[in-house]
This record gives sequence, C-alpha cells and structure tokens, in this order.
Amino acid sequence: MRHQMGFTLIEALFISALVGLFFAFAVPAFDRLVEQTRANTVVNRLQTELAFARSEAVFRRRQVTVCRSTDGHSCTFAGAWSAGMVTFVDHDLDEIRDPHEPILRALNASDYGGLHLVDVGRRRHVSFRADGRSAGTNVTLKLCSRRMAPMRLIVVNIGGRVRIARPAAHLPRCGG
Repeated sequence: MRHQMGFTLIEALFISALVGLFFAFAVPAFDRLVEQTRANTVVNRLQTELAFARSEAVFRRRQVTVCRSTDGHSCTFAGAWSAGMVTFVDHDLDEIRDPHEPILRALNASDYGGLHLVDVGRRRHVSFRADGRSAGTNVTLKLCSRRMAPMRLIVVNIGGRVRIARPAAHLPRCGG
C-alpha cells in the first residue's frame, strides 16, 4: 500500500474556513489599530505645533496666532481645522494674518491623515501672548475618525498649557 502525500478536500476546506475566520476578526482590529496610531501621530503633531506657537510668542515677545487656513497663507473662519492651519506672528493683535505678518509654519490637509479636526466652541483661532498665556478663553479642538467619531481632545487652557484628553462617551459626534 502506497502512502500518499497531500490534503484531502475536507482538510483543505477546514483550513480555508479557519483562515477566513482569522481574517474576519483580525482585519477590523488591525484597522482600529492603524486609526489609533494615526490619531496619536496627528495629536502629537498638533501638540507640537501649539507648543511651538507658544514658545515663539515668548521668544519673540509678540503675540503668535494659529488659525485654520486652506491655502497656508491666510486665515479661514469657517470649516474644519483639518483643512489646514497657519502659525504667524500677529503684530497688530487682530488675530487675522495680514501680508506683512511673517508665517512661522503651515500645516495642510494631508498632515491630518484623513482624520477630522473641529473646534468645540466655534473658536476661529488660538493665540498666545508674549508671556505664553492663551489670549481669550480655553480652547478645545476635537480630533475625529473618518466615521466622525470623537477620538481625542486637544485642550489649550488660559495659561497656554496644551493637554490631550480622551473624549467622554457622551460627547456628540463630530459635525453634530
């Protein structure tokens, strides 16, 4: 009697079913992992950008403003912050970038990795005074997934400190 090498049809179907089950559970978990990693990257970039604006305000002894911008040159007062933002020295303290005010940095939409950044309180800008304090009141920006679910909160307090928080379960969806 010869011993044959290989799989029977039943064995091959069983293995295929096991592999299919593995991928059915692994792929969604991997997608969540990728989205969480992307969120961490974006939040770290935003925290760095805001800390840079604050340190530049102190270093230059002038107000520095961060505003949303779609072109990387002028402030836009409507829409999501994830369309882009610009950091500039605000010489005339009007929180609007004028042509003579130098741009320090700019972020564009691709820097957000497809995630959405919206403001919670309808703030048009974040400004830091020469002493590093935030001009105005606390500012909260909400980072949202592609499905518009809140993922992180970026909070700038009146003292100019930037912190990251996880959103509460009852926080409404972005855009709603």
